[in-house]
Amino acid sequence: MSNAMASDLITAPEPAIRLRNVWVQYRLRHAHHYNLKRAFSNAITRRTDHAEVITALSGISMDIHPGARIGLTGPNGAGKSTLLAVMAGVLTPSQGTAVTRGRVLALLGGPNEGLDPERTGRENAISLGIRLGETGNAMQAKIDDIAEFSGLGKRFDHPVYTYSSGMQVRLRFSAISSIQAEVLLVDEGIGAADAEFNERAERRLEAFYSNSGTLVLSSHDEGLLATHCDHLVALEAGRVRTEAR
Repeated sequence: MSNAMASDLITAPEPAIRLRNVWVQYRLRHAHHYNLKRAFSNAITRRTDHAEVITALSGISMDIHPGARIGLTGPNGAGKSTLLAVMAGVLTPSQGTAVTRGRVLALLGGPNEGLDPERTGRENAISLGIRLGETGNAMQAKIDDIAEFSGLGKRFDHPVYTYSSGMQVRLRFSAISSIQAEVLLVDEGIGAADAEFNERAERRLEAFYSNSGTLVLSSHDEGLLATHCDHLVALEAGRVRTEAR
């Protein structure tokens, strides 16, 4: 399959996500680029120290249509997180175009991403939802459900810096999984905390993924991808290597 155009993943007239010849490149400058003595010498000798160019994505084109459940696979450094960032609109391609239609929920950080340690669990749940695109009133309406599902009890109204890492993951999972989106982009899943919580979280996580209009999930976990995705796109060195159902 040509890297220039990955075939349409699901037949529909209007894609939820459309990428056309998307490149992402970074110019990497080393310490010697900032050395004044070397800069002076270069000016005299008319020599240029060129910055190293790192290519994260190389000419990716694809259409992902509403309702698709796409799994992104590939080794570390293949470009999965970069591709999700482009789809989410938080990273502008160096070349090409990227259009995502609909309300986007992008979960691109680690298990504690978005939590303010000085705020309470309740305050964090509301502010996290707002940062992810939900309204304050909507998060207020969900807060009792979030508090109950998290199982934090009175600790829900304590500062997050007093939480264990497992409690922080419970809080973040409970808040995020209360939100619905037309396009859900997830980097390495959202995780749960411990065996007891994982068991309760399984059905909620299934509903969270199922209720999204379009899902793009990046993970190294083949079981997770097999459970929630019906189409796999494998990346390698910033290119689409294979597609498989």
